[in-house]
Amino acid sequence: MSKENKMRRKAIDCKMVGPSTTSPGYFKYEVTIQEESGEIHKAPAYGVDMQDAISRLVWTERIEKVNPKANIIVIICAWLTTLIVPSIIAEKTNNPMWILVAFALAALLGFLMIQLDKYFKRGK
Repeated sequence: MSKENKMRRKAIDCKMVGPSTTSPGYFKYEVTIQEESGEIHKAPAYGVDMQDAISRLVWTERIEKVNPKANIIVIICAWLTTLIVPSIIAEKTNNPMWILVAFALAALLGFLMIQLDKYFKRGK
């Protein structure tokens, strides 16, 4: 199949349903999307106008695609950093208070990751 004939994912129709019930000044749109496989489905989108709604829909789908992969890497790296760095400082300074700092940072990191996850899932 040549590059010109390759099917791409695209919005083939978009209709305004009406004003948003939860966000004044925003409208709800129903976007009909054709996948690369030819499958057609509808997705809700919200925005101040149609262009805004479609860009928000694309952003949301991008976040859903990247978020799980990025979260795992960030969580592991940040968690290890919050435990290892204060432990090294505690060893060098001979001050056990840094171990408590490590646990406090790990707890804070856990809390922030839960809040971030809630933020990304707020529209579902």
